[in-house]
Amino acid sequence: MDEKETTALCWKLTLGLELLTSILAVPIAVLFIVSGGEYNLEKAIYVILGATISLTISYIVPTIRFFRLRKLILETKPEKFVQKTLEEKQEIKTNLLKFPKQNLGYFFVQWSLGIPFAAFVTFLFFTPTIVELIPYVVLPVIIYPVLGVSHFFLTELRLASVLSSPGLKEIALNLENIPKIGIFPRVFFTMLAVFSMSMTTLGYLLGAQVSGAIQLQNAELTIGLLTLFVCIAIYILTTLFVRALKMNTVKMVTCYEALATGDLSDIVPMISTDELGLGTLSLNSFIESIRRITSSVIQESERVSNDSKIISTQTQGLSQAMMEQASSTEQMSAGIEEMSASVRSTAVGAKTQNKITGDALQSLVEMESVLVEVHSSMERTESETKKMEEEIVSGQSTLQSTLLAMEEIETSVEHTADVIQVIGDISDKIGLLSLNASIEAARAGEAGRGFAVVASEISKLGEQTLQNTKRILEAVDKAYEASKLGRAAVSNTEKTFSQIGNSVEATVQLIQTSSDMTRKQMLIAKAVKNGFSNLTRSALEIEQNTEEQARTSFELSQSVATISEGTEYLNQFVGEIDKLCLTLSKQADNLKNGISFFRIK
Repeated sequence: MDEKETTALCWKLTLGLELLTSILAVPIAVLFIVSGGEYNLEKAIYVILGATISLTISYIVPTIRFFRLRKLILETKPEKFVQKTLEEKQEIKTNLLKFPKQNLGYFFVQWSLGIPFAAFVTFLFFTPTIVELIPYVVLPVIIYPVLGVSHFFLTELRLASVLSSPGLKEIALNLENIPKIGIFPRVFFTMLAVFSMSMTTLGYLLGAQVSGAIQLQNAELTIGLLTLFVCIAIYILTTLFVRALKMNTVKMVTCYEALATGDLSDIVPMISTDELGLGTLSLNSFIESIRRITSSVIQESERVSNDSKIISTQTQGLSQAMMEQASSTEQMSAGIEEMSASVRSTAVGAKTQNKITGDALQSLVEMESVLVEVHSSMERTESETKKMEEEIVSGQSTLQSTLLAMEEIETSVEHTADVIQVIGDISDKIGLLSLNASIEAARAGEAGRGFAVVASEISKLGEQTLQNTKRILEAVDKAYEASKLGRAAVSNTEKTFSQIGNSVEATVQLIQTSSDMTRKQMLIAKAVKNGFSNLTRSALEIEQNTEEQARTSFELSQSVATISEGTEYLNQFVGEIDKLCLTLSKQADNLKNGISFFRIK
């Protein structure tokens, strides 16, 4: 509510409460005091004057209530209310519900101070007697119940418009924070107010009249007026009570009628703290639950309807796709069978290749071993050839030395032949000398017989020497011829050794070249062996992979077969889903049409 509406409401409540006070309390109080105290006309005027002054001064208390209530209601201004937290909003609503009960304190203060002040003003003009004082003492028993009940109901009725505002009626409260004043206390205190007013006023006057304590003048008029005021008070109290009760009842009946037509757009404001007011909490909670459920059902029905249509459309496409997938899986299965056969063939080829590469690797290992042996033999041959080359050089040197020696021998043989020729000549001369000696011995006779023997021996020795010389000469000739032949042979041998040396040198170079080539062959064979080892491992891996691929392709073939079967089953299942979606769409539409009975907004 804005400030203007708030001020108007506070004025209506304040004026209404003071009007109730003026109608219910002041006339009865003045009439009761004047009648019960046997006041004459002059004193009665003083009583009215004191009551008027006291009532005027007591307006200070309603003024305080006016501004407090105005401040409380201004907290519900939309621009301020929306900025508050939920706890603050709940506190404002709780304070408004508590205000009718708290308002009882204002009238209690007002009349607790007003009655003594009215008596004080009245008794300034004269000194009262006991009989004139007693009505002032009894007056609270008459006034308080009536004013308390009437003020409570009127305050509750006036604040109903505030509590029914859109900002407050939607605020839910905790039951433990709400001041509870049930229907029974309301009925009880209403009846107590009526009873206390009527029985106290009439009973006191009739009792005092009968006992002789007072003498009523115009008793019929006085009792008639009191009865009239009591009836007015009863009417006002019952009217306020019924209006308060009816306001809750009418709002709840209106809400039930709206619920009966499916209208969930409104809730019942909590305007009282009795069972009906507290019942609105449960009713509003029920309406809120129905709202949420209905809103959720409407949204879900729309969603289900839309989704079912979408699913129906998609299932049709899915069914077509499943049929295409089934055809594709059959083609895939055939392709996988071919691939499986190819993989198995590849696996067999890989095994054969692995065996071939293994054999080739073994052959390479053996060839490498042979190459190592050949290379070792070549190195040994090269070493031996070098040794032979050295020996040939040495032999060639020896042959040259031999050739020189044989030349020297030939020269020596020639010299020897010459010496032997000289010896032959000497032996001829010895023969001549021995012949001459023999002749001379023969001439000497006996004296020369011994000399003849020596000459004979010398002759024999000369003959032997000649013969030996001939034989030696023949041997020397033979040796000479042999030395010539040997020198020629040695010369030929030297030439041969020279040729052999040249051949050996070429052979060494060839052996070195062969050794280098065998070394390179060994390196190449080693690299080829490593390559074949890698190839063997690769072939083994290929074999293992192809076997694994063969198993995988077999499993894949089985899986594709299973997928094909599942696709056919799923295709049937999708057809069923399509039918169910159509049914679900119809049911969702029916649910949506049915739930549209409820109106949330």
